[in-house]
Amino acid sequence: MIRLCLFVSLWFIAAAFAADEPTLKPVFGTLRYVEYIPGELPLVLSAPHGGLLKPKSVADRTYGVVDSDANTQDLARRIAAEVKKQTGKSMDLVISHLHRSKLDPNREIKEAAQGDKTAEKIWQEYHSYIEKALKKAVARHGRAFFIDLHGQNHKDIRVELGYMHRVADLAKPTQVINGIDFRQSGSIQLISELNPDVPYADLLFGSESLGAMIEQHGFLATPSPRMTVPTEPYFRGGYTIDRHSRAAAHVAGLQIEANRIRLRDTPENRQKFAEALVQTLRVYIPKWLKVEL
Repeated sequence: MIRLCLFVSLWFIAAAFAADEPTLKPVFGTLRYVEYIPGELPLVLSAPHGGLLKPKSVADRTYGVVDSDANTQDLARRIAAEVKKQTGKSMDLVISHLHRSKLDPNREIKEAAQGDKTAEKIWQEYHSYIEKALKKAVARHGRAFFIDLHGQNHKDIRVELGYMHRVADLAKPTQVINGIDFRQSGSIQLISELNPDVPYADLLFGSESLGAMIEQHGFLATPSPRMTVPTEPYFRGGYTIDRHSRAAAHVAGLQIEANRIRLRDTPENRQKFAEALVQTLRVYIPKWLKVEL
């Protein structure tokens, strides 16, 4: 029965993308545990850990991180609304409504769902929405930029930009960072390929890197010219970015870990960051990904 329901759910997902409708209305997965809001831009945003629902029908996860990333769902919606305000067009947004104690979409399915059949089905739907959104964006624009949005409460107050590189790797000599193996291990390999004359270190923490641009709008970030090597702890990016941000699929992306203090703690601060991030992306994406927002 679970397999039949999953097949029907995925069929509706495919049908929603196949229908060329300009309505851009939200699409929901099974029991409305996953929400997908379609868009028109080469920009896709996911929010896996801001869900609040704890249905008894879904078993509690017994290992791994189970705390939610507070206010990240609201922050994601504010970012999407600000994109619409600044560009006049909509971005794609995928949201998990299940609490992290029930499902962690940013893990492989075994740890994410821990054997619960409903959680496994929601996990599959969540990643199917992301895949379809990215494929649609690539089909329309030639390439796409993907952000997986998270929250952290580390002592060093900053926005952490996770390109799938560990702290120890970012501390390596510049010639190593600029090497082909290093570039191919990161989630912005596509940007590196599109800008072959730009050293990879410049893309990670140079004067026109994403971290530099975010700091110009008043939010500390790392990697950046100010902090090329993050202090520990630092989240480098997880399963979702590793799975979906692939140059072969014409997708570049990163995990953004938004600090709680002075960013996620109040509606006003979340709105300020949403405005700053969108202003940043409107410069960053055309410059490095060669597509307009």
